[in-house]
Amino acid sequence: MHIIFINYGGFDYSPSSMHIFHLANALGGLGVRCSVYNPKDAGQAEVFGRPKFRVLSRRSTSPGRLAAELAAKGEDCVLHSWTPREAARELTLAMLKAHTFPYVVHMEDNEDEIYKTSTRHLPPEVTADPANFEPGGALHCFSHPVRYKEFIAGAQGYTCIIESLLDFKPEQAPGHVFSPACEETLFTLPRRPTAKDKERWGIPGDSVTFFYPGNAHRNNADEVVELYCAIGLLRKKGVKARIIKFGQYIYDIPGAVFSRLECPDALVDLTGRITQAQIPEVMRAADILIQPGCDNPFNRYRFPCKLPMFLASGRPVILPDSNLGKRLGHGENCLLLRQGTAEEILENILFLLREPDKAAAIGIAGRVFAREHFSWEKSAAGLKTFYQEVLARCASG
Repeated sequence: MHIIFINYGGFDYSPSSMHIFHLANALGGLGVRCSVYNPKDAGQAEVFGRPKFRVLSRRSTSPGRLAAELAAKGEDCVLHSWTPREAARELTLAMLKAHTFPYVVHMEDNEDEIYKTSTRHLPPEVTADPANFEPGGALHCFSHPVRYKEFIAGAQGYTCIIESLLDFKPEQAPGHVFSPACEETLFTLPRRPTAKDKERWGIPGDSVTFFYPGNAHRNNADEVVELYCAIGLLRKKGVKARIIKFGQYIYDIPGAVFSRLECPDALVDLTGRITQAQIPEVMRAADILIQPGCDNPFNRYRFPCKLPMFLASGRPVILPDSNLGKRLGHGENCLLLRQGTAEEILENILFLLREPDKAAAIGIAGRVFAREHFSWEKSAAGLKTFYQEVLARCASG
């Protein structure tokens, strides 16, 4: 069996790239051959570790040539379109023009909400112009409001990373849900940072340290602002606090927030200074880990990839009462945010600082939850079975 993951981007610091990397490696360990096909440059898969799969790009081989190569080998192939966004949808359909393969569509987000939020600032003539959805167009990185639904409807399978995303699954398509996971090294981190762990990144050893490894875009920018405001409010209460940033931002959220709160030294920006593979090393320095936000149409249908890492680290985690938060217990293995405001985040931080024994117990229980529920090997095993079922159904007509 040969699985061709068709990515909508290249290998970079994005949840999609990370999920594909670890699943392809884990599937390889189960005897499943994998390739990853990117629309532009292949990128450096090594940012996540050592790839055990073939990395291709449209620049290195055309969809027709790749399809012909796969067909000539006579392998049982499944094309797995990683989201229905135009870049992946168009590549998948281009391959299917050359040869018929079963294809599966993967969902990570509420595509309607992402498109609505990300394009609301654009003039109507931009979203109305079909050319903008073509390769190189301004909207090629989004799902087309109509085409993506037709694409899913024609698929032989549907995968997603959280049960709520089954709401978008066509009735006739078989579905499969799997959880993202994290590197095994995170389970072995000491549960508390040392002064040396913090000083390695230029942070005073007695500072309360936070770490946010995530991108900020139009769908979550307001939530990220609340996170940085909460750290600023904490410092105004006289608590020595620092937050480490790693990720791409649509604008300078930390700088703007901390300038307004007059605490510019609160930020340590490691973006461009470390790779994704070094995240566990940085996480050693954190005392508390926070995923900002609240329950809304965007968060309800996502599974932030940092949450398995956060929980596995053994640190107390603060997260929204949404998506994964619906499976966790407030005060047991996490603290849940209802409104996601800076004031609410601050209140939860102060609780953890006042109750160190309770904070430690929450961190331990979070790690237990992560160990029970998150494993790339288990997720890959479930996917392998699902692929086999898809191939069997196609073979039986």
